[in-house]
Amino acid sequence: MSNPMFNPLIGNLQQVLNVRLRQHGLSASNIANSSTPQYKAERVDFAAALGRIFDETSDAVAMQRTDSRHMTAGGGSAVPTNSIEAAAWSEDGNSVNAEEEMMILTENNLQFNATVEVLSRQLALLEYAASDGGK
Repeated sequence: MSNPMFNPLIGNLQQVLNVRLRQHGLSASNIANSSTPQYKAERVDFAAALGRIFDETSDAVAMQRTDSRHMTAGGGSAVPTNSIEAAAWSEDGNSVNAEEEMMILTENNLQFNATVEVLSRQLALLEYAASDGGK
């Protein structure tokens, strides 16, 4: 599905979904460890992650093209995350704020669903074109 020959946006949207899925997993892990002493909450660095996705020159592993007819391929780099430090008044050194994590989960869910909708519409356009305009 991420074949840039058809539409590079589809591959980029697929990677955005992967980043959103990673944030969901981190938030779930943060909530699960809210009582663990010295646990540091983690969050996806969306600016860096989305910058990597939409910046074609920042491939982690640049593949060489030996022929101009070869397609380019993106690098499968890891999603950058940030550790959240515990507040100074935290008794056990845990940096998880359950209310904040729930807010992040909700926002992430909305962004994930919006990205799925855009991807669905892009695929519908391809389907329409493949069916010769609905004929």
